Amino acid sequence: MYQSSISFVLPAYNEQDNIPKSVGSAFNFLSNNFLDFEIIIVDDGSRDATESICEKLVSQYGDRLVVFRHPRNMGYGAALRTGLFSAKKDLVFYTDAENQFDISEINNLMPYITDYDLVIGYRKNRQDPILRKFCAFGYNRLIFVLFGLDVKDIDCSFKLFKKESLKLLSIERNKFFVDTELLLKAKLHNLKIRQVPVTHFPRTKGKSSIKFYHIFDTIKEIIIMYPRLKS
Repeated sequence: MYQSSISFVLPAYNEQDNIPKSVGSAFNFLSNNFLDFEIIIVDDGSRDATESICEKLVSQYGDRLVVFRHPRNMGYGAALRTGLFSAKKDLVFYTDAENQFDISEINNLMPYITDYDLVIGYRKNRQDPILRKFCAFGYNRLIFVLFGLDVKDIDCSFKLFKKESLKLLSIERNKFFVDTELLLKAKLHNLKIRQVPVTHFPRTKGKSSIKFYHIFDTIKEIIIMYPRLKS
């Protein structure tokens, strides 16, 4: 059992088919490995049955599970802002509710969190469509060229923070620039980052909320934030 407590954050948008399994997997893993934990779901204005399912999950898992709901869809960054900065435990972890990661691989991150401020996963053998992988490769290179951020997989949603280190950061943007924003602000604060390979699985239920036009949204956010995040 780990002595540190942990907050497990799950942003969710229209994940009625995935949220019961993702919460169940998280609860089973955390119960067997942490003496003290909380699971935080942020329902980002879902239009399917995610809200009602979350209510049932609270009755099933009790006060270990906390649910925040945005009245409308505000974006991935906004969901993470609500979840990460509501966390109360020593460590703060987040992943998506899509069941594309093996939650037990948090064990692969834990040995490093004593010596590092952030321990972040990168997807080995990434199980996404070829176009999405190509765009991700180009995006990672672009961020390296613009900001000097040498990270293999910026948008991998498998990240572990020390709570005290997370307090130094903030999330200003509401959309998919959020992973980049957090890591660039960590770089500006000279926080120590460790990268660890994690297993990635294909999405089997539900639909990704990422659309082609989000590329242009992200480019706009890079332009807005460049003067402030360029070290």
